[in-house]
This record gives sequence, structure tokens and C-alpha cells, in this order.
Amino acid sequence: MNLFAWAKGLLVEPGKTWAMIASTPMTRMSLLAGYVLPCAAIPSIASAIGTFLGGNMPHIGELAVSYVIAVLSVLIMGAIAPPLAARFGASADAEAGMKLAAFAPTGAWLGGLALIVPSIGGLLALIGALYTLYLFYDGAQHLFPVAPARARMLGFSVVLASILLNMLIGLAVGILAH
Repeated sequence: MNLFAWAKGLLVEPGKTWAMIASTPMTRMSLLAGYVLPCAAIPSIASAIGTFLGGNMPHIGELAVSYVIAVLSVLIMGAIAPPLAARFGASADAEAGMKLAAFAPTGAWLGGLALIVPSIGGLLALIGALYTLYLFYDGAQHLFPVAPARARMLGFSVVLASILLNMLIGLAVGILAH
């Protein structure tokens, strides 16, 4: 499947798409180059266009930092997910962890397209970010098979880890910016 097919599948048929992702061999580099790098750029590019259309000049440095943070988040979450899954009885599968980290942010990245429209774009991007939490929850259960009761707890744990990771990265960037 190509980038557009994966993204569309995660939006309209996430369970079926996660099952296909789970059964498709992928490397860290193929995920980064073929999916993460182009998709993670969507919110920054859309924000730049929206800012320009709103009559202002976009802050390219801030947009570049946002893009780098998105890619870094994928790499860090890809490393966090396998040992977290192992705590719930799943195998600490590095490939599954990277797949989860690479594909779950699809909702936020595609929701970031709405940033082209400054007045309501932020709200629509937030909805995309919330959908990303669902994709982390659902994807963890498909990529790290465990008993159903443990799968739900694993899904919640991955969502919590994702939220905490992004809060810590945001805090670190805020501290470094001042």
C-alpha cells in the first residue's frame, strides 16, 4: 500500500488497516522515509499557508522545530512502546513499536491540514489529535497481541505514554526557547 492508502485506511477502517500494517514487514527507514517524514510535514506546511493567507509571514524556524519534534516523537515512542507492551505480556517487538509510533499520529497529521484555515483550523486539528489517541489505543491492541483485558490496559498505557511524552517534549522546548 502507499502513503495515501494507509492514511485513508486508518481514518475509515482503522481495525482492518492495523491488521494489514501488522502483517506487512517494514523497516524503521522505510517507515520514516515513506510515511513519517511526508506526513509529519503536513501540519507545518498547512500552518505556514494559513498564516500567509491570514496576512502574516509564517515563522519558518518555529515550523521547522515543530516538524523535528513530530519526527523525534515518533522515534522516541517507537522505542518506548515495545518494553511497555512487554509489561502486559506481549513480546517487545521493535518493528511493532515503530509501526505504532509511525502510523498512530496520522489523525493529528491529517487534522493539521485544517490549519490552512486560521479561524477554525485549530479546532479541527485538535479533533485530529484526539483521534490520534484512539489510533494509539487501537493500534497497540493489534500490533501487540495479548489477552483482551490486558490489551485494553496496554492501549490505555500507550495513550498515556504518548501524552506524557509530548508534554515533556513541549516542556523541554519551552524551557530551551527562553
